[in-house]
Amino acid sequence: MRKIRVLVVDDSVVVRRLVTNVLSNEPGFEVVGGAANGRICLAKLTQVNPDIITLDVEMPVMDGLEALREIRKTHPRLPVIMFSTLTHRGAEATLDALSLGASDYVTKPSSVGGVSAAVEAIRQALVPKIRSLVEAVQMRETASERTSAVAVPLPAVVRAVIRPKVEVAFPGRIDLLVIGTSTGGPNALAEVLPHLPKDFPIPILIVQHMPPLFTKLLAERLRASSQISVEEGFAGAVIEPGKAWIAPGNYHMTVEQKREKVELRTSQDPPENSCRPAVDVLFRSVVN
Repeated sequence: MRKIRVLVVDDSVVVRRLVTNVLSNEPGFEVVGGAANGRICLAKLTQVNPDIITLDVEMPVMDGLEALREIRKTHPRLPVIMFSTLTHRGAEATLDALSLGASDYVTKPSSVGGVSAAVEAIRQALVPKIRSLVEAVQMRETASERTSAVAVPLPAVVRAVIRPKVEVAFPGRIDLLVIGTSTGGPNALAEVLPHLPKDFPIPILIVQHMPPLFTKLLAERLRASSQISVEEGFAGAVIEPGKAWIAPGNYHMTVEQKREKVELRTSQDPPENSCRPAVDVLFRSVVN
């Protein structure tokens, strides 16, 4: 089986070396090139033909956002993982990158206790995402090839009824809308929440797998574009109709019934499925 070809783009020699060493020692991976800025990255694209790119956000000459815009013009489906710092500026730029078509992101390790700890942090965060994104592209390409091989134009009468209007009846009363998102989640939320009316009749709770600071900025962006109120969740918040709460980074979020009201609770209990916040934790508390 062909190895996954990775192009590593970062202006820091140390970071490029760390990422390259991690991926080169991983079975099934091959680092086919490195670049110190976006301009060099664009020049190497056709030379090395990568399956995926890890792209630093802040770089001289051409930063990650500029490079991403150019990459998407010629390679709309090539997976790109942004490699950002866990800072306010890094979080803002990462959210911008996701809206521009970045596939996912990983935050650079900081204060993790030495080189070996940094290497392990990169391996755990980066390797599974690379595998998942490349496999998804390969599956789509295979499905597309199979479909095109047997594609037959539909008669006009069939095309006219292929999307009938369907009315869905929900059994019983709905008290709460709970959403769990991960890769692609910020863009999906940016499509859904702005379409909800100001008087949306039920509260909304959201778990988006993001680190601290990122969730706060995401809530601010969604609030600015939505008719409903969107906030980062906090302990003691009383959930109300027409409002949405996003679980804070690095905290599980749950609900608790207190007489006639329902409040949010947060905790730093162990991660579930390598996630904190984890959507399973919220879903269980809602059911209970």
